[in-house]
Amino acid sequence: MKKVLYLLPFLLSGCSSMYIPQMANAPLFEEKGETQVELSVSTNSAYASLGYACSDKYAVVLNGNMSFGNITDYNDIFTHKDSSRAKYTDISVYGRYAHKYLEAAVGRYNLLQSDSYKLEAFAGAGYGTAEEKSYRNRYGLAFAQVDFGQKVKKFEWGLSMRLASSLHNLDWTDDYGKSFDKKFSMVHLEPMAFCRVGGEHVSFVPKIGLSLPITSPAFELVEGAIKDSDYYRTTVLHVSLGVRFKF
Repeated sequence: MKKVLYLLPFLLSGCSSMYIPQMANAPLFEEKGETQVELSVSTNSAYASLGYACSDKYAVVLNGNMSFGNITDYNDIFTHKDSSRAKYTDISVYGRYAHKYLEAAVGRYNLLQSDSYKLEAFAGAGYGTAEEKSYRNRYGLAFAQVDFGQKVKKFEWGLSMRLASSLHNLDWTDDYGKSFDKKFSMVHLEPMAFCRVGGEHVSFVPKIGLSLPITSPAFELVEGAIKDSDYYRTTVLHVSLGVRFKF
């Protein structure tokens, strides 16, 4: 049990994570002209989503996230940038960590033609950056996503499954000022579950998601630096709480 408690902050925040996946947005649109705005926070990032049903079949969405290290000394709820306060689970031990990501997608909704059950599918692409001390990662990502859910009066629940492929460009500078770079690709499977509780126009949205690398980088940072398995990580478990506005 003690080991599990030690691992929990690590799973939530990710140690030195250079890729924080976007918490999936599953709008489950109902009709043409519907607009949704969702704002949420997790342990390490703030998220924003905008969606619009531009016809009776098709919709577009715009999603993004930004880690707390961009705007505050706190990189994560569990950590602080002051290394004297750092534990082995801290992402802040090497200094301020900053991650930004933006994506766009287009998809089709109401695939089941049902009043209570919803099924939709999206495909999209995004671009992100992550920086920590002398390390910087820039990456592009393409994904396909399927959402399913059910609405019962003022309660709605759903599941989302995303398959994503990302291409990364990681560069860093060692203690002697020598520069290095490495390009690699990864494939991720990212399931997510959510519920919405509230009225027709405003509802609260708790979410829980996973990011499971199907393939991961197989290289070692040179000149005696830390192995990629120790440094390059993706956050595994995501928990967020947000508010959705529907117009």
